[in-house]
Amino acid sequence: MKAIVERADFADAVGSVTAILPIRSTQPMLANVLLSASGNGMTVIGTDREQSLYASVPAEVPIPGSFAVPAKKLGEVLREMGDGDVEIVLDENHIAIIQGNRKIRLPGVAADEFPQTDLLKSPQKPFQMETTALLELMNLSSFAISTEMTRLNLSGLLWQILPNEMRMVATDGHKLALVNKKMDTGFATPTELLLPERAVAKLTALLAKVHEENMKITTGEGSIQFEMDSYRFQSKLITEKFPDYERVLPTENDAIMIADTLELIHAVRLMSVVSSPITNLVKFSISKGNLELSASDLDVGTEGSSVISVDYDGEPFSIGFSAKMLLDILRHIPSEQVRFAMKDATVACLLTPMPQTEEFEYTTVIMPLRLPD
Repeated sequence: MKAIVERADFADAVGSVTAILPIRSTQPMLANVLLSASGNGMTVIGTDREQSLYASVPAEVPIPGSFAVPAKKLGEVLREMGDGDVEIVLDENHIAIIQGNRKIRLPGVAADEFPQTDLLKSPQKPFQMETTALLELMNLSSFAISTEMTRLNLSGLLWQILPNEMRMVATDGHKLALVNKKMDTGFATPTELLLPERAVAKLTALLAKVHEENMKITTGEGSIQFEMDSYRFQSKLITEKFPDYERVLPTENDAIMIADTLELIHAVRLMSVVSSPITNLVKFSISKGNLELSASDLDVGTEGSSVISVDYDGEPFSIGFSAKMLLDILRHIPSEQVRFAMKDATVACLLTPMPQTEEFEYTTVIMPLRLPD
């Protein structure tokens, strides 16, 4: 194998692919990236056996070939090289990286010893989607994914593709985020995909850096593939059944409060400083036109309160929330005001933008915390 490639492009591709590799693994081979040179390009490939990423860069390829090398060491070498082209040459069981009078040799392994990277099984007909739209839907919902690996059906993002709308929803059992976008999807029958949290995190990072307006998406048997710019990302899907989230959406909450989103964020953040680090409890005492937030930590003697003006005209009552979970939701509310629909201190609370955006409908749910007697 022999290829000539621009150093900055090559370093960027190696860095992107390295990000999906496992930090710790009992399989040393997964710490490598596979370099594959052919035609007029070089492809850097990495996998953790659950996700695979292919990143291509233009290259002059006098001698096609493939070889796997340690990803971290290759990235460090490329960062220290100067601007301009580098020459990649397979030298027995080493890769030589040559630039001017600099030459670095890295050990590696033959391509046929590298793990299987193609995770897409039985691919279906691909479809197109606007890159920025997919990124927005994922950002608005993925923060609610559960981090408890014991609940595998909650450890991913549910993507529902219906004929006339697209939904993404995530929940950890304490909070929920649902975004619904009306659009002609081209799907005649409903399709559900449960994307693992790690795949969502990597995909959103890629979507944020690409420039292509549309991307190509291909579903397969227990797998999915995304193609954008010079990247091809594949992931296995979670096969567990996502819970019936529509059953937990409150429909009879008639205590309505509207607050300024940023003002409420600042007030909750302040209360979180003096709240118990165990419960993170912030108490809402709601009365006509006013919301008093209060928190305390009896173990160290901290306490505090803050009052803000709100639009509320119902009976006074109190309800408690986890400051951390509430902030997670409020930071994703895409409007200057947020609408709370509540019932009492024990029923799930519905938070929505006020008003809803024209592009999509956004719904979040948070379970209240029990207030001390």
